[in-house]
Amino acid sequence: MAWRYQVEVTITSAKDLKNVNWRHGSLKPYAVAWVDPKAKSSTHVASDGDTSPTWDQTLLIPFDAPIEESTLHIDIVHADAAEDTKPLVGSTRLPLRDVVDDVGLGSRVERTLHLKRPSGRPQGKVDVAVSVREPGTYYAPPYGVPPPAAREYPYPGPYGAPEYAAPPSGYPVYGGAASYGQSSYYGGYVEEKKSSKFGGMGTGLAVGAVAGVLGGIALAEGVDALEDHIADDVADDVAFDEEDY
Repeated sequence: MAWRYQVEVTITSAKDLKNVNWRHGSLKPYAVAWVDPKAKSSTHVASDGDTSPTWDQTLLIPFDAPIEESTLHIDIVHADAAEDTKPLVGSTRLPLRDVVDDVGLGSRVERTLHLKRPSGRPQGKVDVAVSVREPGTYYAPPYGVPPPAAREYPYPGPYGAPEYAAPPSGYPVYGGAASYGQSSYYGGYVEEKKSSKFGGMGTGLAVGAVAGVLGGIALAEGVDALEDHIADDVADDVAFDEEDY
């Protein structure tokens, strides 16, 4: 099938992603991009980086619809998700007319796109470089014209999350990941004093009191983080149920 246009998108990296795999280990994300849902393309799985992965991979996305009616969609997805893990990390989109209005056909722009969780809550960003072109046509950049400055795009409005493609085959199966979400609580380091006029017992009580306070703070922060994960999972479950995702 001959396509009318192509989007060349380099998905560079992401940061501040939600670790949907927090119960089992680190995040193993890949990106899925498309304009036409029948022609999706995926990056490799970023085995390192966790919630701040790097792909630096270029995808060619074909489409036929008029540019002014077309939108580039990107989903970030966790690979090899367990049964109790919703794999969708976040979604974003970029109207292609914005790219062509800025630089025309064939020229590339850099964008920072904000991601939204399935619940609609914003979390994370992905850096991309995008150009729209006609297949088989070479576009030389104008001589002496500097590339457009990178721009940061706001969070997209709410929209239904479409089905995502499976990651490309041939990538390793991840196993033996360390447990995530079980914080190690400790009292922290207290500098030892050489001597004290109050004697060993007083020093020991002071150190113990400080350690207890710091341990309580660490415990409270760990509980808060766990509550945030659980609350976010509940919100995502509601969103998935509503969308039959």
